[in-house]
Amino acid sequence: MQTHADLHAQYENETASINQFAQARMGLKPGQTSVKIDTYNIVCVPYRLSMNGAVLIASFSREELAFFQRYVNGLAGLTLIFQPASAQNPLKIFARCFLKSVSTMQGRESIGLLDVAFKPCPPDLLSILVDHFMLLDRLKVEYDDYKGKSISVNPDSAKAMGYNNYAMLVYDGTQTKVALFALASDSLDFLVPMNGPVLEQDRPVQMKLFFQSFQFTVPGSLSSVARLQNGVQKVRATIRFSCELVSIIEQYRFSERFSAKAAPPPAQPS
Repeated sequence: MQTHADLHAQYENETASINQFAQARMGLKPGQTSVKIDTYNIVCVPYRLSMNGAVLIASFSREELAFFQRYVNGLAGLTLIFQPASAQNPLKIFARCFLKSVSTMQGRESIGLLDVAFKPCPPDLLSILVDHFMLLDRLKVEYDDYKGKSISVNPDSAKAMGYNNYAMLVYDGTQTKVALFALASDSLDFLVPMNGPVLEQDRPVQMKLFFQSFQFTVPGSLSSVARLQNGVQKVRATIRFSCELVSIIEQYRFSERFSAKAAPPPAQPS
């Protein structure tokens, strides 16, 4: 059995991207995050979190950015609010920090990035991060387990998975709405309308998927493209690991197994 020290050593160099999935699983309230620098409280949004520190997004004017850059290499305080699923009340975490840098996001001058190092990482935050990294490790194992095991997308399965029957293909800089008819952890099968782009096998693509729980983008490549008699293209894309998609498949498979166990046995002939 792994100890806290083992887990710390295992994940101390891992970084969590704070996307919609991470916010939901951690219970993070991103709009309630703030950094205190000197007497100033800066409202910000977590961008990345690790056991060593955080990168946070804030909105700055050019003058404000230059002003706060004067505090680089000084002390700061980070306040994070979490609402764990198992807790009735929010969890407020305060971390003493060292301000490493204040810079702009590339290509977006009004967006500032605050990079802070923890002195040290608060125990509650450490526990939340370890749980999250362990979840990602488990989902990566399930990504391999669910490979090639397609789920047909029909009204029943779409309802069970919370799929909004909306998917977009991003190919060569253009976006096209497509009809998803099957999915697995490593592949998506869909139809491209007649007025869609002419696709070439092995080309890179991105798929935007819209579920009730998450809306996310999955990178991949076109593994097969066939044009049907009606002009529609039937396509399979091989996709990379997506924690959102694997989590949705995991819940669907669990529900499927539970429903099968709960179903009454067939009636015996008299």
